[in-house]
Amino acid sequence: MKYSILILAACLAVAGCSKKDPEPRSNEKGALVMVGGSLSTSNAAVYQRFIELAGGPIQARIAVIPAASGQPVRYFEQFRDDMVHYGLTKDQVTLLPIAVKDDRSTPDVDESEWALGGHDELLAQSLAQYTAVWFLGGDQTNITQTLLPDNKPTPVLTAVRDLYQRGGVVAGTSAGAAMMSEVMIAGGDSWHALTAPPRDRYDGMQDQEVGPLILRSGLGFFKDGIIDQHFDRKSRFGRLLVAVQQHKDQFPVGYGIDEDAALVYYPQRQEIEALGYGGVTIIDVREARKINNPYGYHIKDVRISFIQGGDRYHVTEHRFTPHPAKSATIGQEYLNIAEPVVVSGVFSRNSRLKDLIGFDLVDNKGASEVVSYFHQGEGVGFTLRFRQDEKTQGYWQYLDGMKDNSSAAFVLLDVVPSRFSITELGPDSR
Repeated sequence: MKYSILILAACLAVAGCSKKDPEPRSNEKGALVMVGGSLSTSNAAVYQRFIELAGGPIQARIAVIPAASGQPVRYFEQFRDDMVHYGLTKDQVTLLPIAVKDDRSTPDVDESEWALGGHDELLAQSLAQYTAVWFLGGDQTNITQTLLPDNKPTPVLTAVRDLYQRGGVVAGTSAGAAMMSEVMIAGGDSWHALTAPPRDRYDGMQDQEVGPLILRSGLGFFKDGIIDQHFDRKSRFGRLLVAVQQHKDQFPVGYGIDEDAALVYYPQRQEIEALGYGGVTIIDVREARKINNPYGYHIKDVRISFIQGGDRYHVTEHRFTPHPAKSATIGQEYLNIAEPVVVSGVFSRNSRLKDLIGFDLVDNKGASEVVSYFHQGEGVGFTLRFRQDEKTQGYWQYLDGMKDNSSAAFVLLDVVPSRFSITELGPDSR
């Protein structure tokens, strides 16, 4: 506890203990910055937007909550170094002693003793002097455990909510993004989400990688859908689809954030912006039809959009606004391939979702649908049929050198149970 007291003393030395709110800033625009994980130091678009919203290099005062992390001090220092790289000083970035795991990089301190930091009234009061809070990644259930135990907000969580309401920024990466929605995805992979019933029990980080869908209550900063992260690399499309369908009455839209990308939410405009090296996938089941099929998960007419590179999306009007440098692809498609190669694995071109619907579908005059398969080699799996209609939109531009930056909005998706049988053939097979 000695180390946590020293950190708190340093925090108060920088921030002071006044209960008064800071003077209104000229850029007072409360915002959320949700990063899909694995944020590169070089990702200037994300870091610079975060600092801008936090008040700029001079005014920004950032409190870091490391509760999710297994190495809270080490990863705080790494984040602080990134902030210094983009123009802040070290004393503008402060670690708050809230964690449940001991950091092996600090052998003289046991950070697990910070487990009750969320209840500290003095720490909560200090947040009145900050313009932003950043949540480190790790295990999102550690964030809710320390700030929302038994679904009751702690003083620190109340103070973070106050910061957001008065125009501050709440941001986080990986687990720090997952906890932003009211319905929080705690674990599961796409295959088990589609083929097994949801599970209540959560046994640890391994459950985030493999197993049935696990849902918990999040902190509820983002009230317009369900958030998922590490979306592209960990192929979490299926689990987000099941989560939003399960909560269709209240949260029928899900937002999957790629690694090294950010979803920035501007609540006054009710608009999101996709920034960084990846993008944001939007899954909309408002008009989808879930079909009772004894062979497995069957759903039709899901609307899928993929945005990146400064594209925007209105979360209540469901309106897509491409980056102004992008040109429409429909009517001037690059490809004219009547039957694109079926996507089914790592040897397939355009195997990523954004490339499949961005290039093979909406930038392809010859195809009105593309197909991908999801299976385990034998038995029942799924046909994923992506279609375009009169609502579908596509845009494209080089926004970074010669790197393609495409968008696809309002693509239709059907997920259909299908039986697969694969037989390997040797030279003597007949």
